[in-house]
Amino acid sequence: MTLLPLSEFLEQWQWRLDGWWLRQTERQPWAGLSGWHVNRWLDWMSWTGAAQPWHPFAIAQETRCQVQLATARAVAPPVATTPCVVTPLVGQSQLRHYAPVQNGRRTSAPPVLIVNSLINRHYIFDLYAGRSLVAFLAGQGHQVFVLDWGTPGREESRWRLEDVLEGVIGRAVEAVLSQTGAAQVHLLGYSMGGVLATTYAALHPAPVRSLILLGTPADFVRDTPLRTWLADPAFDPQRVVAVFGNLPGWLVSASFRGIKPITYTTKPWLMWLDTAERDTHLATEVWLADAVPLPGQFYADFVTTYYRANALWEGTLTIQGQRAALAQLDCPVLNIIGLLDQIVNPASAAALGEQLSPARYRECRVRLGHLALAVGRGALTTVWPTIDRWLASHAHV
Repeated sequence: MTLLPLSEFLEQWQWRLDGWWLRQTERQPWAGLSGWHVNRWLDWMSWTGAAQPWHPFAIAQETRCQVQLATARAVAPPVATTPCVVTPLVGQSQLRHYAPVQNGRRTSAPPVLIVNSLINRHYIFDLYAGRSLVAFLAGQGHQVFVLDWGTPGREESRWRLEDVLEGVIGRAVEAVLSQTGAAQVHLLGYSMGGVLATTYAALHPAPVRSLILLGTPADFVRDTPLRTWLADPAFDPQRVVAVFGNLPGWLVSASFRGIKPITYTTKPWLMWLDTAERDTHLATEVWLADAVPLPGQFYADFVTTYYRANALWEGTLTIQGQRAALAQLDCPVLNIIGLLDQIVNPASAAALGEQLSPARYRECRVRLGHLALAVGRGALTTVWPTIDRWLASHAHV
């Protein structure tokens, strides 16, 4: 009998206990009670003005986040160190270009545009030296661009789903094609960013050479437990927007801590037990603490469109008069699914294959969690090389 290293044993223990917790929260009456408590909390926030930046509650939350970020940066390796050229896009959003470095040669293959979630910073793809997907891909000769959403302010609070898809991702695609002279771009989407990249590819197939998805839900009915909470009739996403405007970073972070409470409680132990991955754990803590606001109206649109109406899956999503459906995807699709993912249900991600023909769909299943898909030790040996091989094999039409 082989004994697991203590750090690996702890990781498995965290995953199993968090899984048990998630299964309980999907059941009644817990799901209904959760919505009731959220509404009472929103009542309090509204009555007291606690959501306003001048209120002591809001000041305390922001101060706590800044202290956590400063503490994490003090002990972690420097993050986001790969050189890039930054181009302004829309509002606070920017486009970051990481030039190919292999033998100093530029490639004629289509460039790669990475679309991240609006919930976290872009540098999960450039975490630190030695754990950077953009540096890896640039080192293989690919031209890499990353959509950096920046820090949303008052202007971004009014963004609708169509503003994000057409006004930001659309402009990012145009900028990439203009800067490189290419006719098409590979879209690589992660989590919420994968949903947006998929929707954009369905709306605008011409400029998309291929679509690469990491931890991305397809059928939102199967994306439990998040759908269980967000689709509860007692929960009104528009009311959250009315109270907060943009959802503050501390609120978004707290929501995800509620999904994996055991992991968040015990990860300091894992951080010091897993010496080989300590830098990754510490740098990830910087990224998690560096929380950003989530554009308010976009959040309400996203919840309503995807989690409640399941509109992309059902083929009922319309953006500026144009229909978007998964069946409209006519580019090759690589779907990388984390079998240990507790943020995006693997069943929801794998459902994409039901809507696409086998000729243009490839699936890669790995025993990794949601964050590990991007920066885990397993990503270096499975996910990153798979993406590189996919890009090489789809370099030309």
